[in-house]
Amino acid sequence: MKKGNILQSFKSKKFKYGGYATLITVIVIAAMIVVNLVADRIPLRVDLTQNQLYTLSEQTEDVLKDLKDDVTIYYVGEQGSVSPVVKEIVQRYARKSKHIHTATIDPVRDPLTAKKYTKEGESLASGSLVVEKGKVYRVIDQYDMVNYTQSQSGGSQPESLAVEQRLTSAILFVGGSEMPVAYVLEGHSETPLDSNARKQMELENFDVKELNLLGQKGVPDDADLLIVNSPQKDLSKEEAGDLKKYLENQGRALFMMDVLLEDLPNFQAVFQNYGIELSNTLVLEGEQGKYAGGNPLYLIPDFADHDIVNPIKTGKLPLLIPGGQAIRTLDDKRNTLKVQPLLTTSDKSFGRKADSKESSAERQAGDVPGPFDLAVAVEDQVYNLAANETYTTRMVVIGNSGFLGTGFEGGSNLFMNSLNWIFEREDSITIRPKSLTVQPLNITEMQVRIYGALALILIPAIVLITGLVVWLRRRHL
Repeated sequence: MKKGNILQSFKSKKFKYGGYATLITVIVIAAMIVVNLVADRIPLRVDLTQNQLYTLSEQTEDVLKDLKDDVTIYYVGEQGSVSPVVKEIVQRYARKSKHIHTATIDPVRDPLTAKKYTKEGESLASGSLVVEKGKVYRVIDQYDMVNYTQSQSGGSQPESLAVEQRLTSAILFVGGSEMPVAYVLEGHSETPLDSNARKQMELENFDVKELNLLGQKGVPDDADLLIVNSPQKDLSKEEAGDLKKYLENQGRALFMMDVLLEDLPNFQAVFQNYGIELSNTLVLEGEQGKYAGGNPLYLIPDFADHDIVNPIKTGKLPLLIPGGQAIRTLDDKRNTLKVQPLLTTSDKSFGRKADSKESSAERQAGDVPGPFDLAVAVEDQVYNLAANETYTTRMVVIGNSGFLGTGFEGGSNLFMNSLNWIFEREDSITIRPKSLTVQPLNITEMQVRIYGALALILIPAIVLITGLVVWLRRRHL
């Protein structure tokens, strides 16, 4: 090729367009490199997950703002042994407060340090977290950061992420936050409190103890709240008197009461003093979609408007009441009492006496028409003239105890939300596990047609037209 021809090719339209294209490509690549370098240095994170898995609650942010002393969160194990999800959440804590620091403990390379955080006969599991302030610490096992549910095949599957719930609770614990003492009543053939519920209480900084009123001089002074779980026998008159005295002195209590063949008059006397009574009536649901497994006794309740159940309703968490008892609110009650329903049934529900011989799932002549309250929250505010202050009593009464053993997330939330409301720790209600359930995308038939037309006709047509325009322009170069 002659020298003149070579110089002439540099002046051609093809070279100009090719040069422009190359220059633009280089500029775009350079811009992408610069943007990535700058983005790595900007402490900005946007949580685009459906259930906001990484977003810290307002209550957690308040706890971090109030921190005055340094708290260290240790990752346990080698590099990469901690879940990236857990690590991202921990880093969000560190970014929110200058008092949160992170470090790593490797039990293999540094067994002496790891031994400091273990009890005799135990080991520090890789993937766990340790939260420490001074000489006080709490270990969060990796399996406690995820709540599991039983699958139909008999195995377990992850249901919700509880990292924030565990971390904030641990920070409050090492910071010296109060640990309310919760007594579980014994001596009336009560059902033992569900092990998962007890563990959940301990993780949320409740000190759980047992209480048998026989031989005691009333409810202990250190009792912050009392739990009564499915008693099969009645209180004695002396015990009922002790319980009334405890409640009148700003007492707090959670009652989970199952339907029994026999009435419990002394328990009833306590409840009637607070404007409610047990109906001893088994509730059956008559509306399709309001019961599970084809069994009208397995109730799927409606949620009222209350701090205890609002998070369950908003989070669309499943809740099952197997064999619920109706709770009646008395018309004749003192005006200091405030009784609010928590769980209700539909208008098509009906109640049947526990001693009924009727086995039909259909409503019979002797059945009581619904709707019913299955759980209520009671608050009594009385002004004490001598102390010049208002005494507040709080209790929650649930006409069932089996909801804790169903494995549904709504049951554990109902239990813990009730305890926190009773103890006036409403802020703790907001820190609940983040659901890992992926909701399916529900679209109409018309939407299917529209999306199908976009994918099969419109988008290919745009690509085809764009390619044709480019080809027509280049063939004239």
